[in-house]
Amino acid sequence: MAFKMGRAKMKVEKSPDFKRIYVTGAYGVHNPYDFRLGFYRDDMEFDEEVMMGRAPPTVRREIVIEIVLPPSAAKILAEQLSRAVKDYEAKYGKIPLPPTPERRTPEGMFA
Repeated sequence: MAFKMGRAKMKVEKSPDFKRIYVTGAYGVHNPYDFRLGFYRDDMEFDEEVMMGRAPPTVRREIVIEIVLPPSAAKILAEQLSRAVKDYEAKYGKIPLPPTPERRTPEGMFA
């Protein structure tokens, strides 16, 4: 039996380990071999000092997952995200960006 050349059919399945995770931000770094995309969730922590107005709240940043991609996959993802954002803004309007927080010297590995 001979196979016809052409485009293969794609069968998409969710892994038994599939998870949907809500995150509030992301970061990206790269090296000559791969791109690393980290996703995190920020939550405000309030204690009695904060509630009394004597101290600012603490932001707790939890790194939820890091995805490692080869450069070609990172480029395809960037193109797909760019198209998706353009489509979204064409349908629903411009996406506002949050204010840029002041930059501080990083503390620890995932600052």
